[in-house]
Amino acid sequence: MNTEEELYDPTIQTGAESEGGIVDLILGYLRYWKWFLLSLFVFSVIGYFYVKTQVPQYSIQTQILLKDAKQATNKMVLEELGVTPPNLEVENEILIIKSSSLIEKVVKDLALQTEYYAEGRLNKRLLYLNEPAKVEMITPSRNTYTKPWPIQVINNNEVLFNGQKVPFNKPTSTAAGVILVKPVQAYTKEPYFVSFSSVEDVARVYLSRLMVAPVSKQSNMLVLSTEDAIPKRGEDFLNAVVQAYIEASLSDKTQTIANTIAWIDERIKVLQRELGTEERNVQQFKSQNNTVDLGTQASQIYGRVTANDAKVTDINLQLTMLKQIEGFLAKPDNVDVVQPSMLGLSDGTITSMVSQLGTLKLQKQSLLRTIPETNPVVASINDQILSLKRSLKETLGTLRSNLLLSKREVEKLNSKFESDLQQVPVRERELVDVMRNQSIKNNLFNFLLQKREETGLALAQNTADGRVINPARATGAPIKPVKSTLYMIFVCLGIGLPLGVILLKDMLNNTVRRKSDITRTTRAPIIAQISHSDDANALTITAKPRSVIAEQVRALRTNLDFLIANPDSKTILFTSTVSGEGKSFISLNLGASLASTGKKVIILELDLRKPKLLSTLGMEKKVGLSDYLIGKVAYKDIIREVPQQENFYMIESGTIPPNPAEILMNRNMPVMIAELKRDYDYILIDAPPIGLVTDAQILGQYADVTFFLIRHNFTRKAHITLLNELYVKRVFRNLNIIFNSIDASSFGYGYQYDYSYYGEAEPKKGFWAKLIGKS
Repeated sequence: MNTEEELYDPTIQTGAESEGGIVDLILGYLRYWKWFLLSLFVFSVIGYFYVKTQVPQYSIQTQILLKDAKQATNKMVLEELGVTPPNLEVENEILIIKSSSLIEKVVKDLALQTEYYAEGRLNKRLLYLNEPAKVEMITPSRNTYTKPWPIQVINNNEVLFNGQKVPFNKPTSTAAGVILVKPVQAYTKEPYFVSFSSVEDVARVYLSRLMVAPVSKQSNMLVLSTEDAIPKRGEDFLNAVVQAYIEASLSDKTQTIANTIAWIDERIKVLQRELGTEERNVQQFKSQNNTVDLGTQASQIYGRVTANDAKVTDINLQLTMLKQIEGFLAKPDNVDVVQPSMLGLSDGTITSMVSQLGTLKLQKQSLLRTIPETNPVVASINDQILSLKRSLKETLGTLRSNLLLSKREVEKLNSKFESDLQQVPVRERELVDVMRNQSIKNNLFNFLLQKREETGLALAQNTADGRVINPARATGAPIKPVKSTLYMIFVCLGIGLPLGVILLKDMLNNTVRRKSDITRTTRAPIIAQISHSDDANALTITAKPRSVIAEQVRALRTNLDFLIANPDSKTILFTSTVSGEGKSFISLNLGASLASTGKKVIILELDLRKPKLLSTLGMEKKVGLSDYLIGKVAYKDIIREVPQQENFYMIESGTIPPNPAEILMNRNMPVMIAELKRDYDYILIDAPPIGLVTDAQILGQYADVTFFLIRHNFTRKAHITLLNELYVKRVFRNLNIIFNSIDASSFGYGYQYDYSYYGEAEPKKGFWAKLIGKS
């Protein structure tokens, strides 16, 4: 009993051979040269028109320089450790430049949400700053953004908008909405189109094209670039982006200064009223009491009291600032918080920390316009804000304690001064009190006026964080489309499409196409390879004796001498896996070839289910094998001559029986075979396929040699496994394979024949043969 290892021997793989090389592969593809040429032509035409329809795109660039930011303490520590921290400030500025709010402002300023174009032969001809008339959308309708609207200037006073006459400089209701048309150029009748889009949609498009990147990792210079079909429009866009960024930067920096000036102005107005009241009180007291000046003792006490009151005022002012800072710290970071004024605060550390905190909050508010709260950049700023708040709260607590301690000491001095005043005459003491209040208000008023001038000077000297190095400039030649690349893509598509179809067809083909498809699955020897024939005559060996197939059949006949060494071994069985693989054709031509050598040959049509020999030879149907096997006739009465070849006889199948297998097992069968062996040199048995019935296996006991037919591009590869099983189990005696109907020009097959040797069968020369000069 054969094991699974015997049936599927892995060593079979080592016997696989590869017919042909790269030349044969190319020749196999070249039989489809017409499809390649057609596909290449079609894709070349498509590629040409595709390139013509593309609107050229230009690259536009500009450079700005950011001012160096102050180095944070943690950054200095990291650098001391040899670690270069990321330049978060540059990254923040990049995000601000690419914020949707800033881009939307630019789109509105340049009116980019309205696009004008004229129809060209193959593509649109964009109009920018050269359109005959501008259209301003005042009130859009539901149809505004659905399609482009045709427009044409018809005279110097009106245009034709979507078939409706619209006057210049007058709001008019149309299907697109309420529009205002303004003349731009001289009178022209060229029709064109206007397309409206929402500011948000256009901003998203421009934002996707905008690229902002530093020149290097540690550089503060940024390169802004974009792409546009109109170089001038791209230059205007980048210049407007830079200008809007600079204006926004100045606005953020001046916000704190402006808040301080507003607070000072408000305090000055209040103090001005209070100071006027105190001065009138002093004047009134002196007038009522005929007192012009203080006495010597009162003047001394007044001087000390005034200086001490100035200290108290300064301390109170600083304590007020501390309350404002604490309120600033207590408010959430996600609301618009006005940074408190640091006016009068003597502690430089707190002033610097509050300024840093305000800057960080402004940066965070700017970033949150374009990125979510979870972004790592925002998270980094949140960490800095929390750390700075903790430090600021500790510093505020320490400063508050020191100020309160100083205030208590100053108030002690005031108590001493109060007791000294008790020794001064009553009128002089009352005058000191009145002048004391006036002096306090006057000192504070002068202080605010001084700070107002200093703050105004700081506002005048305020500059933006960025400076334009090079204005926006477009490249001279378009960067898109790259014509050579597009043409190459379409050429590759023209070659790749038919190539892919051919490869896919070959991959999906599960039939035997190469000799290696057989040898890699079975060890059964291939005794012959027969070419494909389109000849209508079944006996090619006699009709065209000089043909390729005739020579191949003669080679098969010669190989029989090696297979049939015993003179008594005369019976040859022809079978296959399924019908249509060429058993009848090969058996007839081999029989005719043997008969042409003077041997007596008889062929038995033992495919009782679907006989084909008789119809192939075009002979009339008579009684045959089935009639003999059931005893109706003698076997000599059913022998017929094959008219096309001398010494060639046949026995047809006869009446088709209902039980072919049982008929073939009739006892008359071995008797007939024995008698035929005495009367004929060769007995050829055209047996049924073995795929579905057992008839061929029943007849195998009479055969000395078995030829198994495999048809090129017809027999399935899976059937070779069944053949190998039959070979390993030795179901048939002396089993050999005939590879039949080989199409030598088929894709991937490695055999080419020199047909010039066979003059009668010379085929018509093809394109490749003409090209390489073969005759």
